[in-house]
Amino acid sequence: MKILHVTEAMGGGVQNAISKYTHLLATDQHIVFGRPRHGESAGEFSANTRVIEYSGSLFNYLLRVRTLIKSEVPDVVHIHSSFAGLARLLAPTTSPLVYSPHCYAFERRDKSQAWQKALRMVEQLLAARTQTLVAVSPHEAKLGSLLNARMPVHFVPNAVPKMNADVTKNERPSVTMVGRIGPQKDPILFAEVAELVGGKIDFVWVGDGDTEMKKRLLESGVRVSGWVSPQQARREVAASHLYVHTGAWEAAPISAIEAASLGTPVIARAIPTMSSLGYYTVSAPAHRIAESVITFFSDPSHEQLVTEMTEAVAQRHSVQDARRILAQAYGSAIRAHQRRHRHRNERHLNEN
Repeated sequence: MKILHVTEAMGGGVQNAISKYTHLLATDQHIVFGRPRHGESAGEFSANTRVIEYSGSLFNYLLRVRTLIKSEVPDVVHIHSSFAGLARLLAPTTSPLVYSPHCYAFERRDKSQAWQKALRMVEQLLAARTQTLVAVSPHEAKLGSLLNARMPVHFVPNAVPKMNADVTKNERPSVTMVGRIGPQKDPILFAEVAELVGGKIDFVWVGDGDTEMKKRLLESGVRVSGWVSPQQARREVAASHLYVHTGAWEAAPISAIEAASLGTPVIARAIPTMSSLGYYTVSAPAHRIAESVITFFSDPSHEQLVTEMTEAVAQRHSVQDARRILAQAYGSAIRAHQRRHRHRNERHLNEN
């Protein structure tokens, strides 16, 4: 099977997610077409993956997607992220379409309600085109069904195998968070938690991004690693005692499931996605998360609860299940596409 992966943002979490798909179906042929985010590479593609980079405008990028589908004639076109999702407007009908928003754009909380409503309308219009949704969380699957109740929806968990970074835990109690420093991951909340907890626990942000937000992290005593290799990021998380995810809106962050697979307990901000995935969650504001962090390091029963919930998430998000469901999603999309073309051809013959 030949799968063409299309992404406008090739870097960070989206690239990491696509790389996981290429490894889940490692014997199939994968082509990844996207606009790279230099310095934000995350995740290694399978040996059977060919990467095509494009650096032009968004409009020309979308036209190039159409041309690429026609020339490659893939068995499946898997479109990743909302901006790339616009390609559904121009994509030819020669291949079945699979769409993974990796967090619908209308869930952004740094935009006005009018902006969110407009984006929801756009997604609803695009969802009317024949396609299959591959959602990465139960919450995302529910949103997709609300956009188009007739659209086939498959929940394919972001899954990683049990990992061992071969590092020892830090001597001092430590907390990590991985991601781009920007509004989505809410580094300001992470900084506020670090200040409230105080200097007895080390806080580390693995990643880089917005200059002012980075400055705020540093002022609060957080160590910022900058962009590092995926291997080094995993070592940072494995060496820490707790992973605190402060994202304000998410699809299903790979960093959190990787922390779980490394054996690092996860406390997540209570947003619909993280709650639907089964993580131990705490509602903002910062003082509530800070209290939970302090209790984690001082109360063995709380530490055990967080640890057990994290382990349960890792067990539910198995690689075997993800591989099986992804293959089913692609297979059903291909069969439905073949049926539509067969019926179309039959109607054409009957009309003549």
